[in-house]
Amino acid sequence: MTSIPSNLARVPNGLAANLMRGAIGRSGSELLRLQIQLSTMSRINRPSDDPLGTGTVSVLDDVIERRDQRLRNFSHAEAVMGTIDGALGELSGLLLEAKGIASSQIGVGSDAGTRANQAEVIDAMLSAAIGLANRKYQNIHLFAGGATAVTPMAGHALGMRYLGSGDGMYTDLGPGMRIPITLSGEAAFGALSARVEGDRDLDPRMSSSTRLLDLRGALGRGVSPGTVAVDIDGVDLEVDLTGAATIGDVAGALQAALASVNAGVTVGIDPASGHRLRIDAAGSTIRIFDQGNPGTAADLGIDRVFTDADPLGADVNPVITPLTRLDSFSGMTLPLGSIRLENGGRARDVDLSAVETVQELMTIVAGLDLGVRVEIAEAGDRLRFVNEVSGAWMSIGEVGGGTTATELGVRSFSALTALADFNDGRGVQILSGSVDPVTGLPDPARDIDFTVTLKDGSAVDVDLAGARTVGDVLDRINAAAAAAGVAVPADFEARLAADGNGIALLDGTNGGTGTTRVDAVNGSFAAHDLGILGSTAGAILAGEDRAQVAVPSVFTGLIRLRDALRGNDERGITLAGEDLEQSISRAAEARALVGVRSRRVTDAVEREQDMRIQDMELRSRIRDLDFTEAAMRFSLLETQLQAGLTAASRASSLSLLDFLR
Repeated sequence: MTSIPSNLARVPNGLAANLMRGAIGRSGSELLRLQIQLSTMSRINRPSDDPLGTGTVSVLDDVIERRDQRLRNFSHAEAVMGTIDGALGELSGLLLEAKGIASSQIGVGSDAGTRANQAEVIDAMLSAAIGLANRKYQNIHLFAGGATAVTPMAGHALGMRYLGSGDGMYTDLGPGMRIPITLSGEAAFGALSARVEGDRDLDPRMSSSTRLLDLRGALGRGVSPGTVAVDIDGVDLEVDLTGAATIGDVAGALQAALASVNAGVTVGIDPASGHRLRIDAAGSTIRIFDQGNPGTAADLGIDRVFTDADPLGADVNPVITPLTRLDSFSGMTLPLGSIRLENGGRARDVDLSAVETVQELMTIVAGLDLGVRVEIAEAGDRLRFVNEVSGAWMSIGEVGGGTTATELGVRSFSALTALADFNDGRGVQILSGSVDPVTGLPDPARDIDFTVTLKDGSAVDVDLAGARTVGDVLDRINAAAAAAGVAVPADFEARLAADGNGIALLDGTNGGTGTTRVDAVNGSFAAHDLGILGSTAGAILAGEDRAQVAVPSVFTGLIRLRDALRGNDERGITLAGEDLEQSISRAAEARALVGVRSRRVTDAVEREQDMRIQDMELRSRIRDLDFTEAAMRFSLLETQLQAGLTAASRASSLSLLDFLR
């Protein structure tokens, strides 16, 4: 309440007036601030009202805004995943229908005309599947992985090429919620094949410019540059390799240190192997070691004693990089020859004689536009060729009897190729363990898979039981020919095709005139599966390449089924139906994956909403006005202001005489 302080006995009128005006002003200001709070229902209307509370509210506003954005992201993610789930449901129904058609067109009751009509139905299903693969939601391609702006499936030659990449598109769903909301085409439809992977370690040679980062190291853990200890003829040295970036830097630093004691010492890359250091001791005894745990010296393979008789370090295992030279690969015949790439019925010969690096090889193969790309395997020790086109068969072979594809380890049909990889992974049907139906005893004659009739009329019965690779098949055919009295290889030889791929049967019997023929025996499909069933009047019976690589995808299965129906190929229809079974399983797995992700998003939405409510409650406690308390203070301030005005009015009417009394 406004009053004149009791400690002021005699004061000027001006001072008293100022005191009263100040007290009234403070009451009025507080009343005005409270009126604003009551009108806005907010306790804090400007930072000066509560600086500490204002800062806390600002932080909570930011947190709540981020939560609101995440909830919008969650809503979008749920919508995208719901659309994907619907598309996968349609795909599953389509594949089940196609599988039903395949089953209905096998056996009695179907003819060429019926199958041709059903082929048109499958062709329409293929178009529908392509539409599903390219489906969008709010301009986002659902099955392009992370490349959502790219149309994932595009026509290419005789099939479909996948242009997407990555596992999916990620959005901000909060800490610990790194979930792709779209799906890769590979997960849903099958998109890539990487089976043509190098079958040998190319073991590239080092050069002085080889980076330490590109070495697996003698211990297989890379190379960590540091300081190594050296003892040369009793003289202790420390060589700091911390700044070394290349193997040349390492060799130079070591040689500079060692030459300070013995000028004849040389350090370099072993010219014979190309993947280890060589220290020529020049009569000295040199010991290099790490102080403490195995470190830089162990990684470089030089933690040992070097003498004139023992100058080599351990293999540091250089990896292949895009800059690795092709002529640095071990076991290569120089100059390099050509390799033949075939995909989708189109073949190209790639001359590697002028190709210097892996990157140049990648660029040349990509420029062929065959839907094939070259990659470095994850281990960094070999190359692999990837087929990107569904419905197309890829093969890698030799040209003109060369050996370049074999030496690179990427020939798709070599002596090491497993029979299990033939016919898109279905293998080769080989008879084994047959018994006589009458006696119940083993009957080797019933295990014969095919007969090769030579130009001179000689018959060679071939039993492939136990064969696992193409090399095994060639050995058994040649052994059977020799057992039949045929001169191998003078008159007859089974070997790999000199051009392209396949098994070639060279028949020089009877002066090269007559017919060479391969016939299936005992109902075996081995000759068919190997691609050598048939006959020729030429000098070579050239088999088909049945180890070609195809993309295991929805589109491959539908294309094969359509073509088998058009060709009235009952076995092809059966095999295509098996392919569709795999696609049905893949679609179901993809739908389950989307369901798991969607469930995680749903659970996260509930948690985010609960936390948002908690944050809003805390902000309300700090920022919002307690109406009951404010109303009581408002009434008190009105009374206080009124009393102050009354006291001031009375005080202003007093005279000197009133004071003297």
